[in-house]
Amino acid sequence: MPSAEPMVVGVHGTLDLRPEIRRAWETGELDEDLYSLTVQRAEAYGLTSTVLGAGRPRGARWAHNEAGGDWTQDGAVREIGYLQVDIADATPDQPPPVRPAFTVLTDALRHVGSLTVAGVHVLAPPRPGAAGGEDLTWPDDESGGTSTETGAEVTVTLATRDGGPAGRAQRISEAVTDLSSGRLHLTPAPPESLDHAFPHPLTGTIHLVEAATGPGFRGRTPTWSLDMAVHIAETFLTALGPYGTGPALVSGPALVSVAGPTVARPRGPIAGNG
Repeated sequence: MPSAEPMVVGVHGTLDLRPEIRRAWETGELDEDLYSLTVQRAEAYGLTSTVLGAGRPRGARWAHNEAGGDWTQDGAVREIGYLQVDIADATPDQPPPVRPAFTVLTDALRHVGSLTVAGVHVLAPPRPGAAGGEDLTWPDDESGGTSTETGAEVTVTLATRDGGPAGRAQRISEAVTDLSSGRLHLTPAPPESLDHAFPHPLTGTIHLVEAATGPGFRGRTPTWSLDMAVHIAETFLTALGPYGTGPALVSGPALVSVAGPTVARPRGPIAGNG
């Protein structure tokens, strides 16, 4: 039996619960939590199954571990949802199911309220990809996305177990540009110079024992949306893998955090919980 290989995705921002959901949540009478909602949605998509004794369904992408989030209704940016799954049994020729996991998580969040996305984070192994970004589709304009004449300011930070990306920031930046067919230009920046740090711990970093903070990046995108944030995270995971003729820059999972223009930006290191 293969050992567990956790993958964690998290959405950061604000969540405005529907009135009936908020009343039930505040009184402790909410029948469905984020765990049950994500299980239901993942099963509806055929991504996993809780049926015992029948074996894993064909095409299953993960085994469900846990899900949760901070739904405090004070308007502050919080980790409003996270989903942790085990991908040890996933088909080896497929990339980590980052986008499917975010789809399941955000479907569940939108079931209980409306959200404004400030950023995302992903803990996953490097994503195998091809030069030119053939398997990384540029996101369409998303309903609810924001756009200005100067674009949206974005910051990205990396952390790994072994500090593999250290000193490779320029290569990562060039790979990201290539993988996005020139649409993403995020330049390296010392992590200590970045104002980006989510104002709370990122779920999943407990799996990065003695994690080393890697390079940071800053740039602008034409628009900002959840789809754009996930696309950037996937692109960076691909850049950390065996991209082009170069070897993978990390030997294990990497933590990629992507923050958009609406994040409150206190200085501080990437921290972790559960």
